[in-house]
Amino acid sequence: MIIFYDGDRDYAEIFFKQEKNYGDSLSSLLTVFKSEKDDKIIGYGFEEASESLFENELLSPSLKLAVLLRIVRVKKNFTQEQAAGKIHDLTFRHYQRLESGEENPTLSTIERLMIAFPDTDFSLILKQPQKERVA
Repeated sequence: MIIFYDGDRDYAEIFFKQEKNYGDSLSSLLTVFKSEKDDKIIGYGFEEASESLFENELLSPSLKLAVLLRIVRVKKNFTQEQAAGKIHDLTFRHYQRLESGEENPTLSTIERLMIAFPDTDFSLILKQPQKERVA
């Protein structure tokens, strides 16, 4: 898993595998990246990522958490080591695995993240897209 975030543009890319690809715009905020080899989806690009990334069902909550941690860290201008140091009883390697999407966090870990970064809305990782109501 490769997660990239550009804080100046508020743009994120998430790739599930690294191979030659091409992008198809699904909307003004979302690009899907497909393999040149077999047209399978291998990643996504999100404009206005700090909002748009959390308003869809494309990513699992643990992957949304990984990107949220990357966004928070970049905005605070922290290294991974500095971010991990702010979280009680969390090793640097554990933090790296969370930020790379390699690990599903426990509720206890999410609570520690919320304490370390109180100005971050961690409910975003569970946010469901709003369905249009039929009147």
